[in-house]
Amino acid sequence: MSNSRARVIYQSEALYAGTVDATGHHFTVSGLNSAGYSGVATQTEAETLAAGGGDWKNGIQQLRRVQSANYSFTINRQDVNQFGQLARIDSVAIDPPTVNLDFSYYLTNGVNEKILGMNVDGQTTAFSPEVLMGGGSNSSNPDGRNFFILTTPEGKDAVGNSDASSEKNVIALGNGYVTNYSMEASVGSMPTASVTIEGLNLQSYVGNEDLDTPAINTQFGTPIDGIQFSVPDAISGVTDEPSADTDEGISCLRPGDISMSLGHGRAGGFEILPSKEPWQDYEGSGSAHIQSFSIDVPISRTTLQRLGNSFGYSKVVDFPVNISVSVSAILSELKAGNVTDILFDQEEHDLVFTLREPDQYGTGAIAMQYRVGAAQLEGESFSSSIGDNKTVDLTFTAQLGGPEDVARGMFISGSRNALNISDSFA
Repeated sequence: MSNSRARVIYQSEALYAGTVDATGHHFTVSGLNSAGYSGVATQTEAETLAAGGGDWKNGIQQLRRVQSANYSFTINRQDVNQFGQLARIDSVAIDPPTVNLDFSYYLTNGVNEKILGMNVDGQTTAFSPEVLMGGGSNSSNPDGRNFFILTTPEGKDAVGNSDASSEKNVIALGNGYVTNYSMEASVGSMPTASVTIEGLNLQSYVGNEDLDTPAINTQFGTPIDGIQFSVPDAISGVTDEPSADTDEGISCLRPGDISMSLGHGRAGGFEILPSKEPWQDYEGSGSAHIQSFSIDVPISRTTLQRLGNSFGYSKVVDFPVNISVSVSAILSELKAGNVTDILFDQEEHDLVFTLREPDQYGTGAIAMQYRVGAAQLEGESFSSSIGDNKTVDLTFTAQLGGPEDVARGMFISGSRNALNISDSFA
């Protein structure tokens, strides 16, 4: 690089996720004599093939509205000692390094969830086999996905940057698996999602085009040869004239445009009422005024290992996967009820959280909608003190269902181009 950086700030960074399997090809070329070319190893090769009248596409997509991105690695070493010497004679790594990436972003239309491999059609479970198995689109041998952080020269925006590739850097996490997804919304702040990724390798590069993949061959525990990637230019994801079918056009979502339905049910002396119109508050006997809610889906995984492999050959999900929903509200009225009734009346709730596009009347088009099906109330906690409003915190739990289960689990509805973002690599 011609100039050394004094520091790196958010201005010069952009976060990307691979939409294909970590060990697979990251480029395709189509449109040549009505034939599609798969297995394109480099961008240079893809551009050469496309010069004959085709179209080449990149299997790496930028995540929008990212607020934070943190990565780390830990090497677990085991000391080698022996009789006759006080100090260790070596310290060796028995297990592969633990690589982690966690990031957060403002919710918009479900485009980030789609890029991560989640279903956003609202009809099937959000946690697709791609996410749970750790594979990319059309993956037959899932090895996780790759994630990338692009860094441009100091003092220059990553969006619209035209500097030469040699002036940029990339940090890449190989064979990444989603281990946690959560979202939260509260009065006074923008709805935010957080994701945790666990991977097998971390690698840094100079440049952003035709770089060797950071993925590891999980069968042999060796780096992948002959497969390269290129990180595309960063985009803002906001347009002045958004189209409902192709563009995003949403800078962020606001708490004033959120409505929710907690289903019909009663625990103790507090009744959970469904929401009214978006601009109306919860009202009437047994109602509460929602201040915040959160959904947390921890996806713990076990690394399967075998003799002869330096790395695990698979990261499998520890089932069942429990979904936790927390709701905090200002309490108004109480009504008669008995906690012991719950012991014999196992009521299930469909919890629906609707996030709309900004509108002065709160009736904008639905940007995202979360539905947690077959949730059960775990408990309520009431709090009252001098100077504060009396509040209630509710906790619900549900379990992730199979791909065919349309009643249990978490379902996400997206909007705009979140529904067809996968077409970027087809």
